[in-house]
Amino acid sequence: MTPVYLQRGTLHSALGADLRAAGDALQRGVPPTASTFVLNELQEPRPYLGQVATGESLDQQFDRLIGETFGEPAGALDDCLLIVASTSLDINELEDRARREGGFSPDHSTSLDLIAEQLRQRWGFADAFTLNTACTSAANALLYGARLIAANRYARALVLAFETPSAIAQQGFGALGLISPSGHYRPFHPQRDGLVLGEAFAAALLTVEPGAEPLAKLLGGFSACDTSNLTTTREDGSHIDWVMRQALRSAGIEAEQIGLVKLHGTATGANDRAESNGVRLLFGDALPPLCVLKPWLGHTLGACGLSETLLLVQNLAHLPACDYASEALLPLPSAPLAITDDSLLLANFFGFGGNNASLVLQRCTGASS
Repeated sequence: MTPVYLQRGTLHSALGADLRAAGDALQRGVPPTASTFVLNELQEPRPYLGQVATGESLDQQFDRLIGETFGEPAGALDDCLLIVASTSLDINELEDRARREGGFSPDHSTSLDLIAEQLRQRWGFADAFTLNTACTSAANALLYGARLIAANRYARALVLAFETPSAIAQQGFGALGLISPSGHYRPFHPQRDGLVLGEAFAAALLTVEPGAEPLAKLLGGFSACDTSNLTTTREDGSHIDWVMRQALRSAGIEAEQIGLVKLHGTATGANDRAESNGVRLLFGDALPPLCVLKPWLGHTLGACGLSETLLLVQNLAHLPACDYASEALLPLPSAPLAITDDSLLLANFFGFGGNNASLVLQRCTGASS
């Protein structure tokens, strides 16, 4: 794979109003405070990590995100592809309309590409499309964008990933028993009790040339769907192991060169077992340092491939410890991690429906923290 550069990353999340604020909170060890929603079937509260209320419409939040990424003025964008990655897409607009009009009717349905097309017209992007592959949406958007600009289809690509508090997601995951009743988000803990959903808006610009202040280099990656099951991947870790090996192969590196693995770590039983087994198949007893970021951001679903990647590369020198490390299924850090800038990173994103993706990254030396 032709390496590409991630530039001008932007993140709005429960952890902070921007990427720098999120990094400061992560380094101080200050987790965000969860709000709650009521699980309808049980009439019980469940935690949710929403960003601080901005009072903005969805369109206003998109425009602010794009404006912050490109700077003011943004300049001509007719050489830039827009990729919108999410699992919510226009679900929130449909839910709002159904509430306003007292219910849902078939004529409320809209194209999943409507948001991307509206943004393309408003900002003047060369082209736009949406991508929804569950939890791997943004990771796959990075891979697709990288391939298209490396093939000279576009000079640049903007990946915009978002996840908002959709009732469908909240109630759906809750009905499956996947949302933590306790609110303690503990991936790979023997007594983990599920995930905590999180809200995020993230964007990053991809270019072949490094530009003035690149954040990181995407060296390779791979994505594939495990069709052995309708909802999950093989719990023996074999498919995850294969995806990680193919990602390394695309970057031209060996497993022993990896300096850190960012685990997907949903804290759900099947996913944690599959990832634990896959990581041990790949690395054996020579495991590199490991980290998890979802306890800090929540599981941002379709946005996690970008929200976690940006938080990771911006905070390699200050990655958080895990207070249950001695009990974890994998050797998570018991003290804060400090990873050198030139380390090779493997970032995992393993999604609902068995869509699995891994990215190989390297922080650009001198990138601002």
